[in-house]
Amino acid sequence: MAKFTESEKEQIRQCLLTKGKELFTQYGLAKTSIDDLVQACGIAKGSFYKFFSSKEELFYIILQNQEEVTGRLIGGHLRQNLPPKELISSFLHMAFQLADENPLLHQWFQDGESERIKRKLPQHLVKDFARENAQKGITFVQTLIQRGVLREADPEVINGVLHAILLLRLHKEELGKDLFLKIMDVIIDYIAEGLTNPE
Repeated sequence: MAKFTESEKEQIRQCLLTKGKELFTQYGLAKTSIDDLVQACGIAKGSFYKFFSSKEELFYIILQNQEEVTGRLIGGHLRQNLPPKELISSFLHMAFQLADENPLLHQWFQDGESERIKRKLPQHLVKDFARENAQKGITFVQTLIQRGVLREADPEVINGVLHAILLLRLHKEELGKDLFLKIMDVIIDYIAEGLTNPE
């Protein structure tokens, strides 16, 4: 197996992340093989495993590292000057919209796919990303509490509530698109009302 310098390792890793995103977006995780990934980066198949344990791990890391999604969702809402209820409602609606628009997130939310992918991942990776995402969410919530948007409450609990609502996206196909959208409108309205300070 070829030995790579640190610079080459970084270049190959970045290539796998970039080409992986392109291939997963175009063909989906199931139809993208490790052969496709290594061919796109010009490396031997055995070299792939120096960087990732599986194509699922590569997919998961690409998914977690999509800063543009986090930036649009959290950063965008921190810059908005909306009334409290509207801001939380807009945040939750945009989260669902991004899940539908983003092809990688769309794959993640397909029936049973997220659990299947997680089973193939090193558990420390799942825990590390969960902790990192929770901290980002808690920081976002703390900022909104300080601004007077959200009622004074445990930021970890509020972040958990927001996260739980987003997980409902897993049931969209099961409920049917039209009914799901109506249900989410009601839930989001109630949650936004309950979590926010009156104007």
